[in-house]
Amino acid sequence: LKLSAQSVALDLEPPLVVGGPMKITVYYSPDPDRCADLEVEATDTIKSVKQKIIAQYGPPEWANTALLAPQGTKEYLENKKRLAQCRVQPGSVFKFSYARNLTTEEKMEMNTQGIQTEEFPVPPQMSISTLPPRSLPY
Repeated sequence: LKLSAQSVALDLEPPLVVGGPMKITVYYSPDPDRCADLEVEATDTIKSVKQKIIAQYGPPEWANTALLAPQGTKEYLENKKRLAQCRVQPGSVFKFSYARNLTTEEKMEMNTQGIQTEEFPVPPQMSISTLPPRSLPY
């Protein structure tokens, strides 16, 4: 009996569901009792799953983005990917959350208030001097 590397790899991963509806569970709140069971297709995109949750449980005023990850991870799924590409199986469980993407100006404002958002280079035209002002010689 001769096995190829491809057939061995296929045996290690669960088979993909490619047709027909399947149910997944999405937790949309820190409250562990707040979840939604959705009927989806393997060909649905991550974005369409997010839109189903948004339609049922609207975003807070401050939110400008939505995140979806397998429960227990912070591996957020890309909007354009299809559920089958993400190896979603019937009964898969996800965590949905709202977030806010900050503008560069908002990040800089928070950093000046002592709140670290991320490391990013300040463009030369926006350099901030912490030296006291010098008097002009005229």
